[in-house]
Amino acid sequence: MFRTMLGALGAHTAEVETELCTPGVQPGQPVRGIIRMRCHDRPARIEEVAVELITRVEHENDDGERSADIAFARQPVFGPFELRPGYPLEGQFALHTPWETPITFYNGRHLRGMAVAVRTRVDVDGGFDAADTDPIGVGALPPQHVLLTAVESWGFVLRHADVEAGRVDRIPHRLPFFQEIEFGPSPHFPSLNQLEVTFLADPHGMYVVIEADKRAVMFAPGRDVQDAIRVDFATFEQVNWVEVIGQRLRRL
Repeated sequence: MFRTMLGALGAHTAEVETELCTPGVQPGQPVRGIIRMRCHDRPARIEEVAVELITRVEHENDDGERSADIAFARQPVFGPFELRPGYPLEGQFALHTPWETPITFYNGRHLRGMAVAVRTRVDVDGGFDAADTDPIGVGALPPQHVLLTAVESWGFVLRHADVEAGRVDRIPHRLPFFQEIEFGPSPHFPSLNQLEVTFLADPHGMYVVIEADKRAVMFAPGRDVQDAIRVDFATFEQVNWVEVIGQRLRRL
């Protein structure tokens, strides 16, 4: 579907359509697509056409939480050029998906609260116009799937996920945010109110950060406790992750 862009003079000068050839990816894979542009009444000067990935990020401050769409990957497609009536333009792109991209699907189901999209940005006469946004599914990597399944095997129930602005202490990562996948309590670990799992991946492996909300007990207030595991993509299939997760949770 073509969508109209507003030029610097406020006139409807051009239209853009983005078609995704890969409606679903995994972190580290490229998103491929085609951009089509046309104009009707008069030429439009286009400085640049680019695509980017966006997701909704939660920001905590003294006034509470606020959310905003944040771009975290960008790929120029073409430009500068003059788009003229009767001469439509078409171009292909391959947008790299960072390894730390939040996942939106796991085990064939959508993670409630999660959304990632490809946004087309067009610089018309020096002014950016967000012209087209297309949602895309990001599936869990095989090691992420295995670790989430291991957590569920201990009785924790998957609730939802969100993306938090900021950084995880003492864990290297590139993006200015991180995803938290939240699980409800398990009867096997009655001292834990809930569990949050964060994946911070790179081409060779990933850190799995587990944060638990520990219940208050006599003479000890409730508190958050955290653990981190480094997973090697080359050898993760050789590990009994159900057993490892159980050991880590008992330590928490």
